[in-house]
Amino acid sequence: MKHIHLIILLFALIFGLFACVSSPSEPTEKTEPTDVDCALNPFDPSCIVDIPQGKDYEVLFSGDWNTPGLKNKDGSDHIMPEPVEKTGITLNVTDFGAIANNPSFNNFQPFRDAIDAALPGDEVFVPAGTYFFTGSRNVEQYYTHIDLKSGIIFNGAGEDQTILVSQFSESSNQNRETTLISIINAKNIRISNMTLTSNTLDSALPDPNNSGLQSGVFTAPKYMISIDSPRITTSFADQSHNILIEQVTIEKFQRMGVRLRLSREVTINEVTFQKAVNLGGGGAGYGVSIQGSGYNTDWTGTTKDTVWNVIRNSRFIGPYLRHGALIQYHAHNNLIEHNYFADNLLDAIDMHGEDEYSNEIRYNDIINTRQGAGVGVGNSGATHDAAGRNNYIHHNTIDGGLRGIDVILGSPRTIIANNTIKNLTQERSIGITLSNAPNTYVLNNTLENINGSREGYGIKITYSFNALNPELGVPKNIMIKYNAFNQVRRGIFVETYGDNFIIEENTFTNIIQYDYLSTKETFIIPARSALMDPVIGYELLPIDINFITTEDPNGVQSQKNMKFKSSINEPQFNRMIYAKFDLGDIQSYNKVYLSFSAKAQVGMPTINIWGSTSYTNWTTNTITWNNSRLHEPSIAKTLYDPDIDNLTKIIDFKFPIAVYEFNTYYIDITAYIESLNAQIFTMVLSNDDIEEVYMEIYNHLQTASNQHFRLIFT
Repeated sequence: MKHIHLIILLFALIFGLFACVSSPSEPTEKTEPTDVDCALNPFDPSCIVDIPQGKDYEVLFSGDWNTPGLKNKDGSDHIMPEPVEKTGITLNVTDFGAIANNPSFNNFQPFRDAIDAALPGDEVFVPAGTYFFTGSRNVEQYYTHIDLKSGIIFNGAGEDQTILVSQFSESSNQNRETTLISIINAKNIRISNMTLTSNTLDSALPDPNNSGLQSGVFTAPKYMISIDSPRITTSFADQSHNILIEQVTIEKFQRMGVRLRLSREVTINEVTFQKAVNLGGGGAGYGVSIQGSGYNTDWTGTTKDTVWNVIRNSRFIGPYLRHGALIQYHAHNNLIEHNYFADNLLDAIDMHGEDEYSNEIRYNDIINTRQGAGVGVGNSGATHDAAGRNNYIHHNTIDGGLRGIDVILGSPRTIIANNTIKNLTQERSIGITLSNAPNTYVLNNTLENINGSREGYGIKITYSFNALNPELGVPKNIMIKYNAFNQVRRGIFVETYGDNFIIEENTFTNIIQYDYLSTKETFIIPARSALMDPVIGYELLPIDINFITTEDPNGVQSQKNMKFKSSINEPQFNRMIYAKFDLGDIQSYNKVYLSFSAKAQVGMPTINIWGSTSYTNWTTNTITWNNSRLHEPSIAKTLYDPDIDNLTKIIDFKFPIAVYEFNTYYIDITAYIESLNAQIFTMVLSNDDIEEVYMEIYNHLQTASNQHFRLIFT
């Protein structure tokens, strides 16, 4: 489903067709489905279901795996198994030689011996005290201090009484999949009444407002609890399932507090997540990740299905969390309910743009998500794009922060109902954002005190550019009904709209500027961009490539996403990109294109692309802000000494579309390549106009080859 901008799915017609647009200032627009029998083809996008006021939304959820939450394939309730109960004896780890409160003592073997001695139904008890671990065993891809087996209760004396401390070496935490506790192809397990942490000082925690910087703190393991089913599973009994984590505090991890992968019927209840030691991109700083096996692999209905998992009554406490709860990679029919999220950095609850579907998010309190949305559906990073169908977001309270709910990048058939979104007062605050959100329902929500001076929209619905067919970006098949707007700067803004677009029966009070505004009559659909037409030819990757940053002026960067920005207002966020090419193997060509995948946070900024044949004595593994040339000392703007360096403008690339998502561009630089009298040259990317816009470009480490930073010779 990846990177398909309009996904063909949608809703049963139960009460009859009625598509029309109605607003204080817009005419009705209606398209009757002339060639589609909606009774026979209820999911055709030209068919949309009317939802009378006060009715439930079950009429939207027909079909296999289309009923969100803890439901079976046919839509019936899924009955969760009973948690494991103690039926056997208690084994105290101190009886096996465990010693508390001694940082020099390795408790790995005593805990291993106690677990090995336990039978199904037994309790392995950890009395009050702080227990340190340096030893580990390798279980599949994980290196783990404690490997739990089926049927046991692993219990402490209380969250503030029993504390387990991971002390892997920094080298292991940097280079291995380290975890404090692992549950691999195991079942019927309970973990309760303890704190899981590492020997990381609070003073080493990262900048809580920087989502772009890897912290470089490796005193913490990758994960605290890893639940997985990587082995061959010939029956559902072989998969990790029926696991309860309850009354546990989890902190000071790099990537995920709980990594829940290829597992089912796991319940996380009354757990506190806090103090991740890394908030950078690439999977760091998540409280819980519920996920399948990876990009473009769907295990639905198999013995590796990630389904029927629950996060409830838990606390996700920032500012040291990037995301609180995250679902990705075809995980479906999971439930997130009655949780508290406070001061998370990006989307507190994130449908991560990897085809996750039919998940239910309800009755959560989400406070002050600082740089993202309270709930995000779809994600613009890495290989992500659209979430899957039928994610159901209802009865949540989102209070404060930047944005309320985002549905982006082609995520289809999202139902947003009965939520309260309030007190969003940042400059760019928006209650609900729909950008390429086909077949979305927004019903019975309350939006109040949304007053961002530059945005301040209760609901904002925008055009989303499709390079190959710009018409596909027109919003259509959307229903906005029964919502209440109070003390909102701008009620509903619609950039443009198409067929089956319904806005009616909403109420507006104390609106500062307007109830409803559409710019449909003046909106001009962009022309098709030749910059995004794929080019086929011989590909040449750079021999060295990296970015430099004032955030870490003496550090060498190692991220897949190269970041750049020229900023006077934020001198700590200045970045430039360097790429070095060797043309030695090129014999003949007709045209040469520079190709890369890039995104800009706002607007359509310019990337100035320069070339130098004199500055080539740098490498990927050595270049830093302080040891590189061709830039001003404190601003990411080109500067050079003509007596030492040559620097030639290759081309100015202006983003052809204003959208915060990665697109691949093909830029003709034939004239510059033909002018070269050297085999090796450095390419420098800057923003010399100092537009204060954050941008990213993939380097050649990305998974998809068509996203590599490269030259193409035709």
